[in-house]
Amino acid sequence: MRLSRARVRCSVGLPWNANYTIASGNLLADFRFNVTAESPCRLQVSRLFNLTQDQGVRKMLSFMIARDTMHQNQWLAAIEELQAEGLEETPCPSNFPQSMEDQRVSYQFRNCSGAAESGEGRLASGTSPDGRGQFEYLAEP
Repeated sequence: MRLSRARVRCSVGLPWNANYTIASGNLLADFRFNVTAESPCRLQVSRLFNLTQDQGVRKMLSFMIARDTMHQNQWLAAIEELQAEGLEETPCPSNFPQSMEDQRVSYQFRNCSGAAESGEGRLASGTSPDGRGQFEYLAEP
């Protein structure tokens, strides 16, 4: 039995359409964006939870926080599955040739804050996560 389009609805009951789909062309980037998109909601609901003492409201907010936990974990699990199936981890967009980048700056950490501590982190030294370069720290770019 095939469902008619009129029966397919979004979570608030409106007819579903392709406007609900956001895609960059890089599946892993899109999935990571979805993990990140859950974070502001979780933050705001957690703040509301701490602002009220009403047990009924806290129970409802606790449910919402738990659903955010599930949603984030679902996206992370989907990412793991895609990677296990061999989907390559690449910067977005993955089809832009790195040879066409201004490669002099591809792996430079430019400290514009004036804080020397910036150069101490993993993001400022060592092999880049993509394995194609070495991070270079510039204290005064």
